[in-house]
Amino acid sequence: MRKIGLQNVRAETWQLERGWRRHYARCHLISPYPLEIIVASYGWAGSTPGRDTEADVVRVDGDALTDEVRRSSAWAGKVLLVAPKDPKHSDAMRMLAQLPAFLAAAADSHAAAIILRDRRPGTALPHTGPLGFPGRPTSIAVIDMAEEQEGLLIRILASGVPVRLRIDVLNEFTDGPILSSNIVGEIVGSRYPEQIVLLGAHLASWDLGTGAIDDGFGVAAVLGAAKSIVASAAKPDRTIRFVLFTGEEQGLLGSRAYTRAHQGELKDFVCALILDWGNGPITKFPVHGHTELAAPLEEFLHSVCDVAKVEASSGYLTYTDAYSFIFAGVPAIAPLQNSMNYATWGHSAADTLDKVDAEILTRNSAMLALIGIWIANYSTRLGLMWTPARTAQELNNQQTSLELLGLWPFPK
Repeated sequence: MRKIGLQNVRAETWQLERGWRRHYARCHLISPYPLEIIVASYGWAGSTPGRDTEADVVRVDGDALTDEVRRSSAWAGKVLLVAPKDPKHSDAMRMLAQLPAFLAAAADSHAAAIILRDRRPGTALPHTGPLGFPGRPTSIAVIDMAEEQEGLLIRILASGVPVRLRIDVLNEFTDGPILSSNIVGEIVGSRYPEQIVLLGAHLASWDLGTGAIDDGFGVAAVLGAAKSIVASAAKPDRTIRFVLFTGEEQGLLGSRAYTRAHQGELKDFVCALILDWGNGPITKFPVHGHTELAAPLEEFLHSVCDVAKVEASSGYLTYTDAYSFIFAGVPAIAPLQNSMNYATWGHSAADTLDKVDAEILTRNSAMLALIGIWIANYSTRLGLMWTPARTAQELNNQQTSLELLGLWPFPK
């Protein structure tokens, strides 16, 4: 940011409740026949009781975890395979809501480990991620498994044949909290410096790959936009602030810490635009209930149609740092991208630099620069700040997911 020429470049620290480090996760099917199983530990999960633990597998209905907990006395020494009985009609939110109590019961009953497959598609790819939002530490080993091999174990169990695994998982927690930092730089406004247009992305990534598309792509696009604006010698009327958040992958922790730390100036935030949806071209700018942005956005998108065909929409993108600003009442946009393989590659070992198309990255960066300047120079201030009551009203239909994020009821 300093080399680009941004002003007021700084690291803003916040405290992560606990640190976690992955060491390894290994799994082998030993009965009814030998087979290496491809697995990865979830973040903030624990370890197996000992090296090369051998245990029988018990299937647990992921859509009825509360009912399953009543049978936890039979879980000692077992590997619990959590899978809905009817995957086509499974309620993922309900399962996540019941997961904390299930994890606690499994640990208390001394289960050997839990298999909880991330529902992202993949070709022999396990994925990783947090155990809820924010990440909830648990002492028990919780692993993801390649989709194809989970299906294999389920079919064997359904045929009435016992399944036995050898499993060895080692992770490490810190003894106490650790510090993390959001990175901030600005182009100070020439007429209304107190009014802020925020462009952001997140530095946090999962460690199976290199985070190139989640969210190195977004970080590069934001820094590219900053570089372009500075190089153009433009003097925006309002301040354009560039923020790279940490802790997004642990449950939007860095951006939530940022909105708390800047609570006194949130009333001066005109809009927050945060790029975090893989490596594809920007296709839509969802206004998430801020209908006052729709007409001006259409005006902007018409003016840049020679750069890219992008639409305004009324939707929203949850579980991104833009969501933290929405909770705080600030108009926030997480641009939608046409990232066709994002669900497969994200949070896996396939998240690597070869997935990044330089032309698409350049185009997205240009679009962020154009919209940042356009909002900063608009003749009137765009976007209306919501009160906590209005925010709660607008997000009422998302209550279940917000409870999982620890953000309901309002205000928080």
